[in-house]
Amino acid sequence: MTCRLSTVAVCQCMTKVKVQLFPDIVDANDDVPLGTEGWDNWPGWGEETDEASKNASKKASQNDWLHACLVSLSPCGDLMAISRNDRAMLLKAKYEDQGGNGSGVGYEIIKELYDAEEKAKISSIMCLPLASHNKTSYGAQDWTCVIIGFTSGYVKIYTETGVLLLSQLLHEDPVLKLKCRTHETHRYVGIADQVEELTILYPKALVVVDGFSLYQTLRACRNQVARAAAGGSELMTPPPLAYKKWGLQEQDIVYDFVSCGVTSTNAFDQLCSSSLLGGYGASTKTSTSATYLYVTTGVGPYTGFFYAAEGSSQPMLSEVALNMASKLKTAFINQMSSTGSKYLGGWLGQSVKPNKEETRPKIEPPTPLHIKFGLPDLRRHGETLSLSPNGNLAATTDDFGRVILIDIGRGIVVRVWKGYRDAQVGWIKVKDSSESQRKLKKAARVAIFLVIYAPKRGILEVWALQQGPKVAAFNVSKNAKLLYPGYGVLGLGSTVSEEIITHQCSLIDADGAIRTLIVPFHLALSDKNSRRARDLQLLNELKGLLKEHKCDSCELQQDVLSKLRAVKAASIVQQGLERVLSTRYLEPATMQEIVGCILAQINSHEIQPGAVEEKILHHFCQLYQQLLHTYRDVCALKGEPPSLEAASTGDSMSLAVLLNTTEADVENIEQSLSEYRASSVRDRVRFADATDMEVGKFFACFHGNPSSQDSVNVERLTIRLNGELQDDKRLSLGAFLFGPVLAGNYSSSKLLVVLKASGILPENFFSLLLHYWLSKDDWQVGATNLYSMVKDLSIWQGENKTNDSATWWQTMRTRCSVSTCISSASIAALVGQSVSALLNCNGHSSEQSECEKSDAAEKPSEKISESEWLDLSSDAEQWRYLVRQLQDLLLLGSVFKSQPVMEESAEKTGFGDILLSVDSMLFGGRGAITDLVARWIGKVGITAKAVSMALRSDIDLSIDSDEAMHTDESLDELAGKSAADDDMHVNTCKAQLRKLVMHFPHSVSHDSVLSNCCWEYAVCWNKDPEMVGLLQQSLQFLKLIKNGILQHGVAAMLWHTFVLQKFEATARLMEKVKKSPKASLCRKEIGMTDTALRDMMAQCCSLLDIIMQADVEAEEIPVYGVIEEPWMSCQGPVPLVELVIDQRLCYYAPVSLHYQLAVVLHAILTYTLKSVKPLSLYHAKEASCFFKDLQSLLVLVTNVNIGARTEFLKKLITAAVTALPLPVSSTSVGSEQVESYDVTDVGTPSTSTTDNTSALTNAAAKQEILNVVEMSHWCSKAIELGLEWQGINVDSLRMHYVCELYSSGYDKLAEEVLLTVSNHSAIGLDLLVIAGQRLISLRSNLGTKELVDSRTHVTLNLQYWLDTIGNSTLRSQNISLPELQMLVSHVINQIPEQRWEYDIAMELFESVQSMNM
Repeated sequence: MTCRLSTVAVCQCMTKVKVQLFPDIVDANDDVPLGTEGWDNWPGWGEETDEASKNASKKASQNDWLHACLVSLSPCGDLMAISRNDRAMLLKAKYEDQGGNGSGVGYEIIKELYDAEEKAKISSIMCLPLASHNKTSYGAQDWTCVIIGFTSGYVKIYTETGVLLLSQLLHEDPVLKLKCRTHETHRYVGIADQVEELTILYPKALVVVDGFSLYQTLRACRNQVARAAAGGSELMTPPPLAYKKWGLQEQDIVYDFVSCGVTSTNAFDQLCSSSLLGGYGASTKTSTSATYLYVTTGVGPYTGFFYAAEGSSQPMLSEVALNMASKLKTAFINQMSSTGSKYLGGWLGQSVKPNKEETRPKIEPPTPLHIKFGLPDLRRHGETLSLSPNGNLAATTDDFGRVILIDIGRGIVVRVWKGYRDAQVGWIKVKDSSESQRKLKKAARVAIFLVIYAPKRGILEVWALQQGPKVAAFNVSKNAKLLYPGYGVLGLGSTVSEEIITHQCSLIDADGAIRTLIVPFHLALSDKNSRRARDLQLLNELKGLLKEHKCDSCELQQDVLSKLRAVKAASIVQQGLERVLSTRYLEPATMQEIVGCILAQINSHEIQPGAVEEKILHHFCQLYQQLLHTYRDVCALKGEPPSLEAASTGDSMSLAVLLNTTEADVENIEQSLSEYRASSVRDRVRFADATDMEVGKFFACFHGNPSSQDSVNVERLTIRLNGELQDDKRLSLGAFLFGPVLAGNYSSSKLLVVLKASGILPENFFSLLLHYWLSKDDWQVGATNLYSMVKDLSIWQGENKTNDSATWWQTMRTRCSVSTCISSASIAALVGQSVSALLNCNGHSSEQSECEKSDAAEKPSEKISESEWLDLSSDAEQWRYLVRQLQDLLLLGSVFKSQPVMEESAEKTGFGDILLSVDSMLFGGRGAITDLVARWIGKVGITAKAVSMALRSDIDLSIDSDEAMHTDESLDELAGKSAADDDMHVNTCKAQLRKLVMHFPHSVSHDSVLSNCCWEYAVCWNKDPEMVGLLQQSLQFLKLIKNGILQHGVAAMLWHTFVLQKFEATARLMEKVKKSPKASLCRKEIGMTDTALRDMMAQCCSLLDIIMQADVEAEEIPVYGVIEEPWMSCQGPVPLVELVIDQRLCYYAPVSLHYQLAVVLHAILTYTLKSVKPLSLYHAKEASCFFKDLQSLLVLVTNVNIGARTEFLKKLITAAVTALPLPVSSTSVGSEQVESYDVTDVGTPSTSTTDNTSALTNAAAKQEILNVVEMSHWCSKAIELGLEWQGINVDSLRMHYVCELYSSGYDKLAEEVLLTVSNHSAIGLDLLVIAGQRLISLRSNLGTKELVDSRTHVTLNLQYWLDTIGNSTLRSQNISLPELQMLVSHVINQIPEQRWEYDIAMELFESVQSMNM
């Protein structure tokens, strides 16, 4: 591979750029205007020489115009800037069509920069890319800025579209050079990373701008410009840059410089300097100080070295204070001029009119920086200076036509090139990307090359450093320009180590062609006569040859062979073969021919003992020769017609012979498999297995170990399966090798011959076969083909003795146990059990096994005795257990994959597909089956009532589990004896659950399943608290648990695990806000909305009520933990029922206390009660017991906060009654209608009162009854709380309840509650007031005549009393005289006769009676 000059872009608009920058140049191809060619216009004889010289100079200027321009190309290649005098052209890269050559990169003019106010010329220009800090594109290039230095001293920064971002005068001298230093990660530990900075050179000063502050400032300015353009706001003046300014002393003229970053003197140089200066007893510092090194070139001395101590100069920010003071002063004067300019203008010493002349900013003087040493040469003038990418070398050009290489660290000249006048230099850094370096996993080696462009000679050279030869030379145009940025992307920092520079060193021609150098790494290692360089060149040509062609051909094969044979190094030949074998369009026959020729070439001579690479190549060729033989033989087998020998019979008798079992067992197995597959059928698209495989992918599946040892058998190398092979590739390889055999296209014996010749170990093929078979569950082929393949591979393994037979079969059992494809695993386990027993009995004698099969086939009616097949070995016992476990999973899978028919469905948990495997069941604990059944119930959405009815003990399930497992009768016969109906054969929930109960009598018991269902629903609710219906469904399962201890334990665990934390958060939040919190506050503090919180609190009341009502004393401790025999060896977590039984019993007092608080919180949330602090209703001792374990003792405190509690209960009763709508008619709802509805299940009429429900045909009347039921429920809860809170007068609550009902117009309900009041006198007085208010309201609705008549029947005493009470507290105004008369009669019956109110009641009764007449 050689160095080459590649064209990366073509700028088609260079003519336009030249016209804009050189308007005085007229191209020779331009047309001359008509009328200018005449006798008068001919030049005179004396003017001929002058005119010819002008034309010659004009022609020369037309060609070398690019040398008179300043050109800067972004390192990323996205932007280019060309300037001359006071104009600059910005060109942006774009993709454009280049005719038949496809698409390429071009440039177009996007902006012409010309500052009319800036009366100065452009002296330096730079295109600097900035990095992006966005998450999606972190480290990539974001945008590119253009930095321009002027002869006036100003430095201006623009965007890529020409928008001015920043302008600042840093020094009053012309800007000579702009250079930037970006971050570069060092390869060695201990060397500090160089900081990013922008350096600006003036004739006698050097300004250094910190890269981080520059990056932040430019980002802020660009964002401000974007906001101003979008919103139309005015731009703010950006703050000036913080910088350091050094005054370069003791050097006459400076033309160029480089910033070498932070350097430190080594210890040896420090000791030498101290000894020379201080003598023998001089003392030295233990650590060297870090300094910044700046190297300059110019005159007197020719090269200077300046060292600036770190931190010796502070950033100059005086301009910041000066500008801010100026702005404040101007703003203050303008404000004063608008209000009192007449009086205040002279006082401030300024005129009112603003000064239009811009004041020149104050320039800080530079900090003197003395030269430490230099390279003196009085006659030599340095022109340019360029720093290498690693910062160790620098190249300078001078007026003598020399290019001098300087060692920065030692400060000496190491090399000089002559004959390069007006030379331009650049650098190229190349990393070693060879495979050997990648395998070492170390930092890649780096080589530095120096690029020299001599425009006078039109030559471009590449030199290896430091004393290396010239590795490449190119003849280029004399009018080109070499572009070497010397920096990367600003703002990367130390977080991004990958370089994104695409243009290290580029050459731009006057016609617009941009070319870049591509230098291989190996050119830095050897000279042009190196054999390795020649081999690498041939390898590169081979790669290019393979890349150019798109299809296989004989000519291509001959070309590849010729190049591989010409390569001398064995390692390079191996690389070429790897490239050939990875080419996709080459045929396997071509690959085999090429590998065979190389192998024959190696075998034609004797390999020397020390030729390690040649031995490795020999083994490599032999390895791939074997793989190619195997691949082609397998493809040849696929091309043969299907063999009748491989076709499987598929009847029960043949399967019974193969599997060493009876026909009845085979039929039972087939029936179980058919049920499982029928339940797994889904309407989906199915694709056929792809049994074809590319040869390249086939190679990637295997790996050998090419060795240089002489003891290796070269005739047949051992090949192993790639251990890091992904599952999809492993599956494709299994389908390629065994797909046709399992489909019955050809026999396994033919494939076995091919596999034996491959050199691949049999255990690898066995692993592929099992992986492919166990990859899917919908096989349409029988077990005969699988049996033949497993038997042949097992016999081959026994012949090779590469692995123990116990390990061989244990691998198969492990794969079957891990697989989630139950039907495939069941078939594989039966096949493995049969083949294992056959090989163990017959000693791997295939002939004897065939004779025994033929004898058994001739006598099918004879029953095989158990003594012939009985094997008490550990291997046989493990197979027996595995087969039984898989049969159990077949039943579970058929149930779990079914979609049962349900009359009523409940809330679904949203679980995905339930994956079953023997391994997951064995490590899932003794409750794994119960847990999975409960998960399936929640997934399907079966109601708790349906589950309980299906799992009840009314079905005869007293059959012992061992008898159910060992009986010869099929599952259908057993189900027919156990079930009393035909629901077993119907896909219903009841049928599926009964099937599980009969097969798993211990795991699928009533209380165990209900407990796990309750827990599963609670877990799902905990994940999504908004779905309170899941918690309600969980409590439905909890209520149906028969055993009181189990019910109590599950309820207590639910409370402590899921509910208590949210319950505590709700109580404390409501204590804080003193009311029902809003939805946003609930979501923030508790994680649910206010509606969900109200429903959750209702379920909390139900849960605590279940704990209190659980009859734990009358129940005995249940016995759980018994499991079916195949799963007795399972390990894992403890079952839920065992955890529940171990729970301590809860005390009634703390449960009752939490229940009271739950009712209070539920009431506040339901009726949005305000000014209520729920925790303050309890004593401090009681409040301290809240939200703790319910198993702790608690002493209740009586007569606490009686007033606050009474007020809350009355407020609750009032809210419940006032929530009722006003009665539509005078006939209110009575208790006989309310009792016909169940309070706990509102809306469902009870069966005992169907006659009453038939009368409620009106929807409004039904809704009224439901409202009354809810009101009665809450009022009864309030009275219950009053009874539990000792010290509260419950009779006052009933009296308040009666008054509220009468006030709302529900007289019949009030009459019923009135019977429970014991204080007749007090209730009579309260009702007397309500009766008087009703009379006032009734009279207000009468006409004038009726009102006069009614007043005649009212006594003065009664009228005075009516005037004092008013009717403001009466809620319902729809009053009838009969209701009023009935109320007054109740009042007369309640008030004693000796009270004066009794007379008022009698007069009121007479007045109402007279109005009714």
